[in-house]
Amino acid sequence: MGAVVLLLLTANHHDLDLADIERLSVGAPEVGRQVVADGAAVRGAVVLATCNRFEVYLDADADPEEAARAARHAVAEASGASEEDVARLMTPAVGQDAVRHLFEVASGLDSMVVGEREITGQVRRALAAARAEGLTSPLLEATLQHATRTSRQVAVATDLARAGRSVVAVALDLAGARLAHLECEREQRPWPADAHTGPVPTASWSGRRVLLVGTGSYAGASLAALRERGASDVAVWSASGRARAFAESHGVRTAPQDLAAALAAADLVVTCRGTGTPVLDLATVRAGLAARRAAGAEGPVVFVDLALRHDVDPAVAGLDDVVLVDLPTVREHAPAATAGEVARARDIVGEGIRALADDTAERQMDDAVVALRTRVADAVAAELDRLPAEGSVSAEKAAQALRRLAARLVHEPTVRARAAGREGRGAEHLRALEQVLGVAVPAPQDGPPPVATPA
Repeated sequence: MGAVVLLLLTANHHDLDLADIERLSVGAPEVGRQVVADGAAVRGAVVLATCNRFEVYLDADADPEEAARAARHAVAEASGASEEDVARLMTPAVGQDAVRHLFEVASGLDSMVVGEREITGQVRRALAAARAEGLTSPLLEATLQHATRTSRQVAVATDLARAGRSVVAVALDLAGARLAHLECEREQRPWPADAHTGPVPTASWSGRRVLLVGTGSYAGASLAALRERGASDVAVWSASGRARAFAESHGVRTAPQDLAAALAAADLVVTCRGTGTPVLDLATVRAGLAARRAAGAEGPVVFVDLALRHDVDPAVAGLDDVVLVDLPTVREHAPAATAGEVARARDIVGEGIRALADDTAERQMDDAVVALRTRVADAVAAELDRLPAEGSVSAEKAAQALRRLAARLVHEPTVRARAAGREGRGAEHLRALEQVLGVAVPAPQDGPPPVATPA
């Protein structure tokens, strides 16, 4: 059996269309279960599926290529894509390359918006989901936990996270800028001449009615970003029936269950469901816009679609009085991080990877430590059995027991040391004793000891 290694298959925003990532990530929850069940070369699997990446991390036992084939087959089965397409779209990485990629992903260095805050939580939840299904392994647990700890160090020691960058933050700011531009045009106010070089004006979300569609883990992050930007009038809608519980726990209102009616009372719609089918199709949006106009509302409705698999039909962007910002728009306009902060973050990532390597090397000696402790515990137990079961033990009896224990512990090392001397391995054995016992042992003199001769 070969060495156990970390294997990665990744499809991400760097070199793929989001539509391709969307296609591969269909059925993502099934991939880990299938690859562990079907792949003899796979000991564990963690699947990370976000709005702009789909990645499978594997504990590959023996043959990484066999594990990769098993993973590609599992992705193809779950997504409906061909294995040829999966092989073409998902890039493999093995060993240290896979480890570095994971650390950079968890720290936000590989994100569409560099330094985003959500990705650490997504990595942590991916590990927790795999653990709940019994799909993790010691290698995956140690590697992903080290990666998330390193990401927290990056957040504390650099300004990447403190800058407030996130996919939802960028999306809301882009939407605010576009709405501000439209308002300038409608009111015939000039757009600032330096908007292309200085800060771009954005519309405030204060006083605007917000409809949050979806109650998943990303909904909480979206709500926090909305509140940071002044939004206070927020209603939540969910097809799953969880809107009321989410509203009560987050201090917002529940929206009418009729989605068109909910749209009629919204100026901004933020969606984060990603179920694979647009919940806001053309017919629903048209009905909501008509009801909104009938109620006397003015101005456009802004849609921010944060789902990888669109929640808002892209054709909605062609309707009058609609502004649509989706993930491709965010990718196109994501702000660049400063080179100095990125360099500092990469240094921290390097330190985290070295700490993982040190920890892994230490863990390789766990069996030896357990064996040593077991032998000592057995020797102690044997001596305790020789002591009286009842009553006190005299100092003489205790001293005898300790001397017997010491003799028992040094007997085997003594026998092996003398055997090493006979076999010409004395210096090698002394170095080993020095490593194990931490005691400096004088080196033997060269050649055999002098032999006494009769007078």
